[in-house]
Amino acid sequence: MSGKKQFRSQASSGKAATGFGAFSSSAFGSTESSALSYIQEPPDYSAIDDVNLVVAFKNLSKKDSTTKAKALEDIQTYASQPDQDVEEGLLEAWVKLYPRLSIDSARRVRQLAQVCNGTICSRSGKRAAKHLPKIAGPWLAGSYDSDRAAAKAAQEALAQVFSSPEKISALKKAFQSAILSYCRDALLHETVLTLSDERTVSPDDAATTFARVVATSLAVVTNILGELSQEEIAKQEQLYEELLGQSKLWDFACHSDAGVRRSTHRLMQTALVKQPILVESNRKLVSTAYIYKGLTSDQTGSATALVETLNALSARFPTLWTEDYSGKKPAVSRLKQFLKHGSRSGPSDFWIAAKSMLTKIPADIFPKTVEEAKELVIAARDGVTRREERFNASAAWPAYFTFVTVLVNNVPGEEREKLVSESVLPIIAQYLQPSPDTADWAIHGAKIAHLIAQAVKVPGTVVLLEQDWPKYAERLMASAKTSQPQQSKDFDKSQLQVAAAGERWAVLQRELYSEDLSASFEATLLAADVKVAEECSTLLKSREGKPYGAAAILEELVRTCGTRLLKDFDFRGSLQALLSADGFAWLYWPSRLHLIGCLYAMSAEHFFKDLFNGIVGHAVEHDSAEESSCQLLCEMFPRKMPADAVELARNNVQLQDFVYNAAKPGLTEAKAAMFLQLHAIGVLADDTSDKAFTRLIAALADTESAEDLSLTVQFFAAMDARVLQSLAAKAGGDQLLPNILRLEQHEDETIAHQAAIISSRLSASTGEMNSKASFNVVLQNLETVTSKSLTIDALHELTDRLLGDDGGVTDVTHILPRTSVWTSSFQAAVRPPKPSLAILSALGGAVNLAPSSDTHQATPVQMDSEGLSQALRIAIHVARVLGRTEAMNGLVTTEAHWHIVALLYMTVLLAEDNLSVVGTNALWHPDSGVSAESMVLDFVTEANTVLNQVWDTLRPTISNSQDAELTAYDQLISALHETQIGSNAESIRYYVALADARLTSNLFELHGHNTEQARTSETSLRTSRSSKDAISTAVVIVGLQRPLTGTQAVTRYCNELVADLTDIDLSDIEHQHKTLEKLVLLNTILQTQEETIASIAKQRLIFLVKRLIPAMSASQVPIMTVEIAKVLSLLLPSMQDMYGDHWSQSLVFIIKSWMSREGNNETAEVRVLLDHATLKLYSMLRRLSVADEPNDDLLDALKDNRDKIHQGLVSLLKAANGVSDEGHQPLMVTHELLARQIRQLPYQALPDVEELFPLLYTQSHAIQQGAFDLMHQQIPAAQEQISLDAALEKKAAQLPDELLSLILEAPTLDSLVDASFDRTMPLSLQGYLYSWRLLFDHFDGSSYRVKSDYIEQLKDGTYLSGLLAFTFDFLGHTRGKPIDAARFDIQEYVPDTEPTPERDVQWLVVHLYYLALTHLPSLVKTYYLDIRSRQTSLAIESWTAKFISPLITNASLQAVAEWSEKSVKEDPEYEKMTVKVGMRSKEINVGYVVDEQTMAIKVVLPEAYPLASAHVVGVSRVAVKEEKWQSWLRNCQGVITFSNGSIIDGLSAWRKNVTGALKGQTECAICYSVIDAHRQLPTKRCPTCKHLFHSGCLVKWFKTSNASTCPLCRNSFNFN
Repeated sequence: MSGKKQFRSQASSGKAATGFGAFSSSAFGSTESSALSYIQEPPDYSAIDDVNLVVAFKNLSKKDSTTKAKALEDIQTYASQPDQDVEEGLLEAWVKLYPRLSIDSARRVRQLAQVCNGTICSRSGKRAAKHLPKIAGPWLAGSYDSDRAAAKAAQEALAQVFSSPEKISALKKAFQSAILSYCRDALLHETVLTLSDERTVSPDDAATTFARVVATSLAVVTNILGELSQEEIAKQEQLYEELLGQSKLWDFACHSDAGVRRSTHRLMQTALVKQPILVESNRKLVSTAYIYKGLTSDQTGSATALVETLNALSARFPTLWTEDYSGKKPAVSRLKQFLKHGSRSGPSDFWIAAKSMLTKIPADIFPKTVEEAKELVIAARDGVTRREERFNASAAWPAYFTFVTVLVNNVPGEEREKLVSESVLPIIAQYLQPSPDTADWAIHGAKIAHLIAQAVKVPGTVVLLEQDWPKYAERLMASAKTSQPQQSKDFDKSQLQVAAAGERWAVLQRELYSEDLSASFEATLLAADVKVAEECSTLLKSREGKPYGAAAILEELVRTCGTRLLKDFDFRGSLQALLSADGFAWLYWPSRLHLIGCLYAMSAEHFFKDLFNGIVGHAVEHDSAEESSCQLLCEMFPRKMPADAVELARNNVQLQDFVYNAAKPGLTEAKAAMFLQLHAIGVLADDTSDKAFTRLIAALADTESAEDLSLTVQFFAAMDARVLQSLAAKAGGDQLLPNILRLEQHEDETIAHQAAIISSRLSASTGEMNSKASFNVVLQNLETVTSKSLTIDALHELTDRLLGDDGGVTDVTHILPRTSVWTSSFQAAVRPPKPSLAILSALGGAVNLAPSSDTHQATPVQMDSEGLSQALRIAIHVARVLGRTEAMNGLVTTEAHWHIVALLYMTVLLAEDNLSVVGTNALWHPDSGVSAESMVLDFVTEANTVLNQVWDTLRPTISNSQDAELTAYDQLISALHETQIGSNAESIRYYVALADARLTSNLFELHGHNTEQARTSETSLRTSRSSKDAISTAVVIVGLQRPLTGTQAVTRYCNELVADLTDIDLSDIEHQHKTLEKLVLLNTILQTQEETIASIAKQRLIFLVKRLIPAMSASQVPIMTVEIAKVLSLLLPSMQDMYGDHWSQSLVFIIKSWMSREGNNETAEVRVLLDHATLKLYSMLRRLSVADEPNDDLLDALKDNRDKIHQGLVSLLKAANGVSDEGHQPLMVTHELLARQIRQLPYQALPDVEELFPLLYTQSHAIQQGAFDLMHQQIPAAQEQISLDAALEKKAAQLPDELLSLILEAPTLDSLVDASFDRTMPLSLQGYLYSWRLLFDHFDGSSYRVKSDYIEQLKDGTYLSGLLAFTFDFLGHTRGKPIDAARFDIQEYVPDTEPTPERDVQWLVVHLYYLALTHLPSLVKTYYLDIRSRQTSLAIESWTAKFISPLITNASLQAVAEWSEKSVKEDPEYEKMTVKVGMRSKEINVGYVVDEQTMAIKVVLPEAYPLASAHVVGVSRVAVKEEKWQSWLRNCQGVITFSNGSIIDGLSAWRKNVTGALKGQTECAICYSVIDAHRQLPTKRCPTCKHLFHSGCLVKWFKTSNASTCPLCRNSFNFN
């Protein structure tokens, strides 16, 4: 086998070698192959030391290109190592392999070979020089590779070794011989078969490789020939002669590869310049290759290079076409074939070169007869009209006309006219009047008329055209006259054809006039046009302007050639007569648009003014409808019209009046279009347009008709930004932007959208004047506020547009309103603070020291349509501007700096109070709703951000010297106090004090204080005390709380207040007021300086408490009671070790306060304070009771009053029914405190739980939670008694009607669209879901019977469907994308622990769904089966199986396991029954032993249990027939399914069936067993003794006894 393989290999090699030009005549006798041949002797690798490198070199000889590429990468890596020298053995091996690798068929291999070559040569240095003769040729050839990456790699490798162009030139000079020898061998000796192994390379790849080698070799020869000097070339003249003198070389001009052909043509062009003698000596070879073969060969991709080469050859050696040509067919026939194929998809350069070439061809080869010349013309025409030549038409047709000129000059004179008429005139005729007969002569492309006009350069063409031109004119008019009538369906088509013909007629004349024409021919053209004009006019008059194609001819003539034609009296007169005829009746002709064009073409004529005014007057006075007049005017005044006509129109009174009357509010689309067009082109006088625009702008605010308003807005929307901005900048346009911005809030979405577009265009201008004017609009809407003012959002949007993206502000005064306006509007908005704000205020009870009502008349508050006051609007604007621009930096330099900061801070305080208790002030209308609240919250956030920047740079200072220099802090405090100047409202004084206290406190907290400030703060406290002003003193205590900490002044003052209050006197109003002030100040100190309590003597503390508790009970002033309770809450913890009745007295007062709820609306605010104070006091007492070593008296008091405390808290809870705390934060805080105390109550049965159910729908999150927590304790505890009562009274248990009424109406996603999930769960939704939680509480601890009654009640009322529908909607099942419930603890729900309310709702809904499946599986399954949407049902099933079913399955299995442990194993009735629960397999295996045999079943829970029913499977049947067995299984499964999913009930039912079937069964008297071997019961009864026997036993008895008698009584036994 090996010998056979060797023989075949040798045979193939021999065959391949026969074509090698480098071999001797005997292929087998050759000893050396070509460097490019695929047959190569392996290099000697013995000199290479690295084994891995040897392997890589050997892999270069493999056939697989991937292997070779990997090997080259390894060699490159090796050679690139800095510390690695290139050894000589590697260099020699590489030089031998490189030429072959450089022409490899794989692109990647060639590229890597060039890279490696550069690296190896550069690392080898001078040692590579001796090898350059072998690699220079393939190296240079690689730089011309058709693949760009490979060529670039070769060029970079050359640059790597030879660092400059001069060195590369030197390389070519030094090794010119070797390079040319390489190229010669590659071109002349190599073939497809020598370069590629036909056994492994496809024919296509082999041909491609050969073509690439040839093309690159030709390129190298061309480069060397062109770059080297004549002296250098002469040194290798023999090689050049050998190369250029071979016919095989020039045969490459017709090679199948375009790259080879182009390279050959370039070589020829270079040789003509550098070696013309060699070309001349081989003229016959060149003629054969280029003319005989080249012209007829496929030159696609190289046609341009070929024709350029032929052009150069023809210029140098014209004899190539004549004497040197030796083809069998004449050269002109080859030329004809060449021209017929055109440029072969080449560029226009082909025709440029062809044009030149055709003039250089000897005239002797062209025909002398018309017929033969016409054949060449037809061939040339076919070439230039080919489809792909339409883009080369501008170069192709001039070449054609040049060729025709050559041919015309070559034929006898008498036949020239015929040749011209047959080769040129058809082109003109086809252009003017397209016809199938001359379709082959059609020119396609751009500027056809310009190309055709060049035909006059052909000798004799002008003479013929002069004769035929009148005929062309007659044909044109004939087409116009014979066009389709108006009634025809093809009327428009025929008129457009006439118009197109007229356009071609006029355009061609324009191009002809640009040529050098004879005077007679020009006269002919003019005469024809005059005749065309007269006949067109006559035609239009006779047919009332219907054939508008004729009018289009006139328009084109005037537009295109009007400069020449209007000089002619007859032409001009015919047009004038047409436009003046019949009282301007042409204005209503279908052809009027074209005639209007003719009119304006004559604007320079003397009669134009009268003609124009007459036409305009007629247009606006005719009897037609006004709409048609507007359309007519639009047509009469096109965008481009002469300036003379525009000026005439501006002075035409009739026109101006007509336009003004048309531009009324509610103008139609036609009127609007007419007005805008006339305004745009300048036809309207300034007075006309100004008055019209002013009227339309005013209509935007006053139009009562919605339709008129919509049309007016559409009118402005149709205007571009430039016109709108220029209009707004005019005196009458200042209201445009305000009116448009107001319309952005219009209820009509279309109007609002269009208004938004207009406003964006108006504010898009960056000009300083426009910007300032627009800011004036903003300020105007801030300083004067009415219900029609722009909304604050609209002002924000406008401001942002005006400021731009960078927010740059040149002058801050331009963008902020006046502080005087802000101050007055702020003062108007202030109202006395609500008493309940004392819970939240930094000044605490000092709120109630301010007068509860102002004595002066309140200033009316200006509010916008959204209910925002002027003060709030200004503050929002200022915060936005200062926060989003650089205006803050500019604000510091203005005088109003601290006034603006003060007003902004005061407005923030006012807004915070109004957010806390809606209606506290008039900053916004209390009925504005959630939108205003959200807007104010955003404002507070933005304003605080701005103010925090100020606080960061502001340092607090305390100075008691009048002469000290005012600091920034002093200026700000002064500005705060100045806000109350000019107002008599005492309530402003409180807010100034609050701002002072909070600001100072915040600054000290931010920046800290020093010892000096602490000393100065004591002085400030003493000064404020001397003023006898409690509020001022409170400001000092709160503001300077940090510097005052631990100072003697505050400690002394605290003890003085305690001493004063020990002698409390409430005898009259004056003493009550002073006592209240002291209580407030004491509370302020105790809250800000907690350590001062320790400084109070214990005895003094006891005396104070002993005095305050009776006073608290006896006080008739609620505020006084509140302050005393607060003092006690702070002081009693310090008396924890003191025994006495003060503990019980405090509790008695608290309980009394809770139980006595009499009051009216005036005391509602104070009631909040009292409830909060007593709850805080109780909370403190309860906290003390659970502390370490609690006070026994306190414990006894709490124990004695436990029931009353419980009753009192429940009473407080019930009193909150229907009371919303949504807009009342102090009340919300109080409710939350109440709910916390409710949650901490121990269980105590309530007799009237039903009264608490309505609280679940109270608009208070805390009250709902508190009521739920209370009932969540009560309901499960009451179920045991309910179950007992139901059993004794034998009555159906009922769910509370009050609870069922709460779940009657389920929420939907649509009903929650407007609900807010920003802060808490929507209260209505929380009430509904909490109601369900309480309903499911009824199932905890209730008996099976009671549960069944509850389920039936829910089933009858269809309550559950609402909950499930909402659940699947909210959780996303209906959309097929339910939420991921893995993040929730599904079995337990803890409120308010999720990060967002929406997540909280999801958790609660998932928990309720789990409870529904746990307690009401049958009802849930019924609802699930009724769902029609397959997407929804699949989502529910898969989601339930993933998240809910595992929990319920485990619970069910655990319940069965517990039942098995308690009942099955301990109850004697279950003695023979065994139950095994498989928690992992989700199976329950049940067995029942019957006569030592086990009857067994298996209950399998599916993945989606209980949505999917449990499956009962029979395992082992004993003693019963199959029918009864299956009946038992179905009965068991039915009980599980229809008894609300109780597996225990199903198993109990199965046991009852088994025991019932076996009851009374006796043993067989033969085998003494109940069950026989066939698992059957005894069924054969003796008719005499009545004993039962197994049928199998009887058969055996009969056989063994040989008698059919009863085994017992021996009487005859009838077996059947």
